[in-house]
Amino acid sequence: PDADAEPKKEPWLPPGSYAIDPAKPHRKASNSCTRIREDMLQCYQGTRCYKEGASFEECLNSNDPEYVTQDCIWLRKGYAQCRRDLMNRHRIWQRGNRSA
Repeated sequence: PDADAEPKKEPWLPPGSYAIDPAKPHRKASNSCTRIREDMLQCYQGTRCYKEGASFEECLNSNDPEYVTQDCIWLRKGYAQCRRDLMNRHRIWQRGNRSA
């Protein structure tokens, strides 16, 4: 046996945890709403409302699917729900009507 080769000491991990493989990029938790926010902003920038020179707030507050597309309205509602879920973590454990 080689005298110079000492056993590699593994860093301590809490029970139930896995070691991070340095060869793979570590994934960040997706507990923020940045992706849906970016999609929503991109969607609104392509709407008739925004192209006609209306303010972003005006477009954001419009519920007219002809002026801003239905997709943008759904993204806005999804973003609002995402923000609500971040604020109220207890909703995860609630049963029943999700929209209440």
